[in-house]
Amino acid sequence: MLQTSKTADEVREALGRKLKDRWSEYSAEMLRRSPAEIFERADEIAAARFCCDQLMESSISYPVEYLEYLLRFEDPLSVVRDQWASAQNVDYSDEFEHALWMIQNDSTSELDYPLDPEWKPEQTGPSLC
Repeated sequence: MLQTSKTADEVREALGRKLKDRWSEYSAEMLRRSPAEIFERADEIAAARFCCDQLMESSISYPVEYLEYLLRFEDPLSVVRDQWASAQNVDYSDEFEHALWMIQNDSTSELDYPLDPEWKPEQTGPSLC
């Protein structure tokens, strides 16, 4: 456990200021990029926003020792964002295949989304006529 000389409120306040500054810098940097590059970095931007929101709005939920440790970094937002993104690198292929199976086997998609009137699937079985 870290020995803290600051109160929990002081730690949260200091981290909040630092995160606010880093988010402003990060968002300004992103907005200087081309729309195509911003689009390509959507996952990174979403991770940064999620981490910033968690640390700003829910910081009371997290141990102050964790938050105080983040203060040692010049850019704690990047540190947390990169760790969070790394933790999200999971193989979702089984879940994706299940989603595809659900679409095919649950006809509500055909009711919820417009069908392509030009798509005519080939007949593979005997003619029903």
